[in-house]
Amino acid sequence: MHSTSLVKIPAHVLELLSVQHDHIDELLARVRVDQRREHVDELADYVTAHLAIEQELLYPRLDARISDAVRVELLAEHQEIKRVLANLLWLDLDDQRVAPTLASLEALFEGHSVWQDEELFESLAQTMSPTALAELGDTVNAGFDRMRGADLAA
Repeated sequence: MHSTSLVKIPAHVLELLSVQHDHIDELLARVRVDQRREHVDELADYVTAHLAIEQELLYPRLDARISDAVRVELLAEHQEIKRVLANLLWLDLDDQRVAPTLASLEALFEGHSVWQDEELFESLAQTMSPTALAELGDTVNAGFDRMRGADLAA
């Protein structure tokens, strides 16, 4: 079962991704407090869709704004988040490895979101027009909804 909530759609891509980062933080906290399989599954679905839209829709549009070295680092970070998330999915929730795996995932995602919020988003806000940010937000939001719709239908 997946929970949905009525959330005001942000005005542009930076707000949208920040809202998603906040929601992932909430999902991580929910799993930490109440380690039920449906919470872990919801976290996995949401994080997977979030990372996919960044990789497929956001990063390719930022060619001139991020260096190849930064792009490689971002993709490596995504791989590590997905690897730890996969480990969490494979564990029985009463396994003693759940807590350290979850802590590792929280630390990785915190680094991911803090860097984006403080570095990448600040740079994009200064170099992209409000119209371009809004258009990219529409594209990213539609892609996320598509991916989540496919997740929910599966």
